[in-house]
Amino acid sequence: MWRIMPLLVLVILLFSVSITHASKGVSLNFQEIPLQSQTCGYLSPQDIRTAYNILPLYNNGIDGSGQSIAIVVAYGDQNIQQDVNAFDSQYGLNSLTNGSNLIVEQPFGSPSAYPQNWTYETDLDVEVAHSIAPGAKIYLIVAPNDSWLFQTLNYTIYNVPADTISLSWGSSELDYNQQSIDYVNQMLQYAQSNGINVFAASGDSGAYNGYNTPNVNFPASSPNVIAVGGTTLSVYSNGSYASETGWNGSGGGQSQFFARPSFQPDISSYRMVPDVSFNAGTPLCIYSDSNWVGLYGTSAAAPSWAAIDSLINQNANGDEGYLDQHLYDVYGSAASLAFHNITSGCNGVYCADGKYNEVTGLGSPNVYPLVELLSNTTDEIYFNDPVNGIFSINGKNYTNSVTLKLTFGERVTLTAYSQNISLSSKKSFDDYSGIVSDSNRTVSFFVNQSGTINVNFSLYYLVNEYSYNGINNASRYVENGSTFIISAAKLENYSDYQDVLVGFEIDNGTLIQKSNYSLEVLSPFNVSFSWNEDPKVTFNFVNGTTGLYTNISYYANIPLSKKTIEKHSLIKDGSYVYSLDNSNFYVNSVPQIINGNRYVSLNLTKGFESNININFIKEYNYTLNFLSKQNNKINPSYFYVSSANLTEKYQSYYVWAPRNTQITIQNASYDGINLDVNMSLQTDSLNYLNVTLPVSNINLKVVTILGIPVVGASVTIKINNLSFVNSTNVFGGVTFSNIPQKLYNATITAYNSKFSFHNLNTVSSTLSITAGLYELYIIIGVIIILLAILLIIERIRRREHGRKHK
Repeated sequence: MWRIMPLLVLVILLFSVSITHASKGVSLNFQEIPLQSQTCGYLSPQDIRTAYNILPLYNNGIDGSGQSIAIVVAYGDQNIQQDVNAFDSQYGLNSLTNGSNLIVEQPFGSPSAYPQNWTYETDLDVEVAHSIAPGAKIYLIVAPNDSWLFQTLNYTIYNVPADTISLSWGSSELDYNQQSIDYVNQMLQYAQSNGINVFAASGDSGAYNGYNTPNVNFPASSPNVIAVGGTTLSVYSNGSYASETGWNGSGGGQSQFFARPSFQPDISSYRMVPDVSFNAGTPLCIYSDSNWVGLYGTSAAAPSWAAIDSLINQNANGDEGYLDQHLYDVYGSAASLAFHNITSGCNGVYCADGKYNEVTGLGSPNVYPLVELLSNTTDEIYFNDPVNGIFSINGKNYTNSVTLKLTFGERVTLTAYSQNISLSSKKSFDDYSGIVSDSNRTVSFFVNQSGTINVNFSLYYLVNEYSYNGINNASRYVENGSTFIISAAKLENYSDYQDVLVGFEIDNGTLIQKSNYSLEVLSPFNVSFSWNEDPKVTFNFVNGTTGLYTNISYYANIPLSKKTIEKHSLIKDGSYVYSLDNSNFYVNSVPQIINGNRYVSLNLTKGFESNININFIKEYNYTLNFLSKQNNKINPSYFYVSSANLTEKYQSYYVWAPRNTQITIQNASYDGINLDVNMSLQTDSLNYLNVTLPVSNINLKVVTILGIPVVGASVTIKINNLSFVNSTNVFGGVTFSNIPQKLYNATITAYNSKFSFHNLNTVSSTLSITAGLYELYIIIGVIIILLAILLIIERIRRREHGRKHK
């Protein structure tokens, strides 16, 4: 009954207001994009929930349950239940059922018609509010036509048990007089004083709002409502927030009727519109009049904020009270946490600039932190410090882990300090992990959730490395528990010497003869490296030419041991090696032919010197003519030539020797027989030398003991295992050509007998053999022949004598 008298007065006043504007009507703040299919490709409820960070509230059970939203429209939708059912089914929302969580009232009678624009408006408001606050009850309060909207609003404020009211309609202030504005504002003031937040769309016609001069919409301009402007939202494919700009249709500017309320920034003397904003420029998928349509405008922004207010009230365990003041307070303390900073987009006069502006107001909501901030919730944060380092929270120092209860949105400054514990250990800050992740020593953040922040310090121990590279010492801190690798090159080369790693000791313990070693660091320790020094020896070639090399042998230290090794190197002029400082150097000649001459280094032994000279002798090519004693050309199979440089074996007739020097021919092999040769020759400018070897012709004569030549006898000469065979001529003679002058054995085969002669060494010999019966037969035959001859001679003499006596 206490509400009856004010209501009667306002009804009379509002009737006069409605008569005044009956011919003008109100503007609906949405625009339509008809769709030609039964699917919609514009923003879905899931996109809005994700982009504006609403989902964490649902996870905490905050969905508007226990709250009620009143939506005031004209005409309504005669098929509201069917349209809402299709929308809920498409997006998996809990059902909105008329008579249960959807209450439709027509306090001033049923509409006589159902214009499509108001059908769209009705479905847009209801479906948007339900998709953001699915647990809230929705009161749909329907005026019979737009002339009854203010009366219907008055009814809603005084009679409907709503916590929040959404108005997606309005008209320019230029359409009202002061008296009309005051009458309506009186009911809005009543709503505010009773904790009912009214959200009014700021309009879709920009700063000029359909006129030639900038103006703002009413009732959005009332300081007793929260005016909602528009943005254009962009999302990624998963629905997450990408960017947002001020929408060019967003109504905004300064009121000509209302002074600036105290909660707004002091940048004007008049009430500024809007207060906040929401997506209005990117179409939403709405099911209306049995079809999918894409709708956009501040008509979508106002019910979105009304639904968010339901989430705020539920999270605060009751009525938050008039929201406008609180929104500006949160913006002043945690703007970057609660609102999206919109820096571009204009409405014809005003532009978004990252601060409060007459396009987007304070900005669009980051819903989860905004709701938490407005509810004054606290979060419990555990600052975990496992190694007991030093850190500070808002200026207070802590030396171990601590749990603090902090207000959501509170700004926290966290600083960690590295510190030296002793000369051999220290604690060093690494980073923060957990709900804050950063490697900077000092970080600031707004509290927006409970959880753990790990303040990560590492304990480091000092490791000293003495003579780690043969020259310098080094010290470094190594993290406790980490694997430390002791590593050194086996050899370290310097200008005059080379260090050879023997091994290392840990804290003067056993020598570890390795170049790489791993151990777990659990305390400070010292590493002492042991090195042997091998000095550098440089070799210089004397009397040589470009491209020469030679072999050397020497002794050097073996890495990772206390032993030495003989090494062999092929060196060139200027080459160097590292050796023991008492090593001898053995130079092994390597003859090399360059430009038609041969160069030979002397075989020699050198004691240790930092510079060693190696002499080379230039040699020329000589042709050797090998002759027998009879000057017959012969071909030994090999022979040796010795000079002051070296002794070499040759198998050809071409040898190398210096000019004007003495060489010696030795150990020639001829026909497989080694000749005892030691012949010295003097080289000169000629390119050949004659060499007479002990090879000669052997002439043998075979006779009987009576001196009778043996004809056709087979004679074999054998030297070592080599045999030469020939036959005697009619004079009993036989010749063997180019035979080595060595002791030889001769075997004569004659008269079916063999006669042997041993160790002969002459080149001309007569060998007598015994003829036997054959020789007797010959003697008798010769006697008979002689007697026959004598008998013939005697007969001839007697015949001649007889003639003379006749």
